[in-house]
Amino acid sequence: MRSLELVRIEAGLHDWAAMECGCSWPGRRNSAEHLPAGFIAMLESGAPLSVDDWAENHAYIQSNLMEPAVAATSLVVAALAGRPPVASRHELLSALSILTSGEQEEIADACLDVVRGATWILYEEVAAGEQVGTSGLAYELLMFMDEQAERLAAYHRVYGAALPPHLR
Repeated sequence: MRSLELVRIEAGLHDWAAMECGCSWPGRRNSAEHLPAGFIAMLESGAPLSVDDWAENHAYIQSNLMEPAVAATSLVVAALAGRPPVASRHELLSALSILTSGEQEEIADACLDVVRGATWILYEEVAAGEQVGTSGLAYELLMFMDEQAERLAAYHRVYGAALPPHLR
């Protein structure tokens, strides 16, 4: 699976041991070292992805973004770049939606900056229209990027009918 290699490369670019994971609690600090291994294991399993199970209580707790959120975002984008099956893309895009809209605005903005590097992947998802929910999630992520307003409007004119009703 191509995404595995992309994720492994991306995982190696972050100092996971230096980050405090969301699964820490008072008096016990857990590093985020287990996050990339868990994500890779999930991808390798071949089972349907459950990115929320992997990220919840680690990269975010409900809508609170934790220290490894930005690095986790880069793993999710790398997996998405490997063009996984539609159901997996839906899971990955859903996680990106959470990571870019959390309550910690500075961290959410940094996560969105990572997603900006995947702009064309998002447009491809909108244009593919393979699954309304997936194309809608990609469209909503692009809506967060003010600099994409003109291009997004052009895509909307062409692909808007294939988007979920609230985005038409």
